[in-house]
Amino acid sequence: MTSYHTAPSALPERAVRELAAATAALVREHDVIGTTINLLAGCAECVQATAAGIVVVQPGREGLEFLAATDHRAQHLEVYQVQIDNGPGVDCVATGQSVTVVGTEAIGARWPTLLEAFRAAGFSGVHAAPMIWQGSMLGAVNLFFAEGGLADDAELIAQAFADIAALVIAQTTALSPAELAARTRAALEERTVIERAKGVLAYAEGLSMDAAFDQLVTRARIQAIPLTAMAAAVVHAAANGDRQGQ
Repeated sequence: MTSYHTAPSALPERAVRELAAATAALVREHDVIGTTINLLAGCAECVQATAAGIVVVQPGREGLEFLAATDHRAQHLEVYQVQIDNGPGVDCVATGQSVTVVGTEAIGARWPTLLEAFRAAGFSGVHAAPMIWQGSMLGAVNLFFAEGGLADDAELIAQAFADIAALVIAQTTALSPAELAARTRAALEERTVIERAKGVLAYAEGLSMDAAFDQLVTRARIQAIPLTAMAAAVVHAAANGDRQGQ
């Protein structure tokens, strides 16, 4: 997806609009991944981040799992930090505190094994905000910057988006640990379907994975259906040789 930039003076107004859109989605039919990706895109635009992603605690297992990102560069970086169990999201979840690091030198000093991955992605700054639901750590929202980092007046906005992301996963009812784990597993399963659909579109249309993802999001928006439902339709059509369904 594209980079996000907005004038600092427009920050509060834009944040209100994006947060209102995110909360409004919760009272309509929606899927976790589609709503989360739209939330990440809105957050990135508000705080002038280049991209954003989410990692979540794996239910019943140690370590984190990649859930969603606004583009493929952020996804690769998120997946890599999950694989090596090191990085901003890992630190954020371990401490329950936000993490901000700006500059490749500072990134290399804190996470030496991630330096080349940051450089390859074109990011030189990161801010991680914790996702906490009723005292339970769900994961972290990671905001990546091509230049500079999160402005001081934007940290509260970033945390507000992270809180809404936790709400998207947990919903609004009191959940037992088992129910919360089931919700998280369901979200991860949605992500798998979307990844398959991206691959189908990339192959069938000769697109990059980023372009395939953008097309999937656009189709879901035009047809006014959840992103996961659109992805499932694409995968089903491919499995049945239905080019029209793709």
